[in-house]
Amino acid sequence: MDFLLKLKDLDRRIIFVFIALAVAIPMLLKMTFPVVPGKNVTSLFDFLDKLPIGTQTIMSFDYDPASMPELHPAAIALLAHMFRRQLKPICMANWPVGGEMAKGALASATEIFRNTPESFYQGKNKPAPASKDLVAGRDYVNLGYKPGGIPHIKGLISDFMKPYPIDMEGNSTGKMEIFNLPSGAKFTLKDAGVIVSFTAGTGGIEAYIALGSEHKCVMGASCTSVNIPKFYTFLQTKQLIGLVGGLPGAAECEAVIEQPGPATRGIAPQSIAHLVIMIFITIGNIAYLYEKSRKKKA
Repeated sequence: MDFLLKLKDLDRRIIFVFIALAVAIPMLLKMTFPVVPGKNVTSLFDFLDKLPIGTQTIMSFDYDPASMPELHPAAIALLAHMFRRQLKPICMANWPVGGEMAKGALASATEIFRNTPESFYQGKNKPAPASKDLVAGRDYVNLGYKPGGIPHIKGLISDFMKPYPIDMEGNSTGKMEIFNLPSGAKFTLKDAGVIVSFTAGTGGIEAYIALGSEHKCVMGASCTSVNIPKFYTFLQTKQLIGLVGGLPGAAECEAVIEQPGPATRGIAPQSIAHLVIMIFITIGNIAYLYEKSRKKKA
């Protein structure tokens, strides 16, 4: 059993090699694992399915390129689902490069929507869109970044259009069809069917939750894995109807829309790397206990 003592003092560089192989080999072999959507993801998609056709939704892109692997696939999947359900996403950002993130997600989601076969809608017993041509300002809009955080969001509750005279591309928003309401009233944050924030840190979903008693909108979130424990609290208090947690949650979103993407491909390397780490932790603890027992006997 002396080899256990040697393993306890194993050079960390060897461990790094094992982790590197655990990540690289599944990627090179293009391994994939089955992904089953959990209740926190399906509850969000189920709510979207219940919204009337033409409902405006708020998509808040509160992340930057550093968090793209975990949040971007979820944003693409949710946007594609909204387009299939003929909802109208209004994209905005509380992070400086969030507008660029929204631009990329919209482009990818639009391609998925246009390539969706008619059989998809028949199998799901959902009405197929009459047209696959999406028009900016009518079917979606990207308003880009605005500073201010909570004060900015608070202003949107009473007048959404004032901070956004133009969209990210410089087009006037005053006459955009997407902001028209059947009542003819002025569009405000309260008129959104749901608010979904893709949150990499502060300034994301927490800002909307802080003002939840004022806008009273249903809210959902997508967050990085490190933030999952914090946001589970908001699920328990019913302040969030759904939560997409990290890369696994994003893969679940791709499974719901039946469009495997980068998140699904990332599950195998992540899972195997985690397994390798758990094995080394187990070996280390066994070696420690063995060494401790030997000292007692001595």
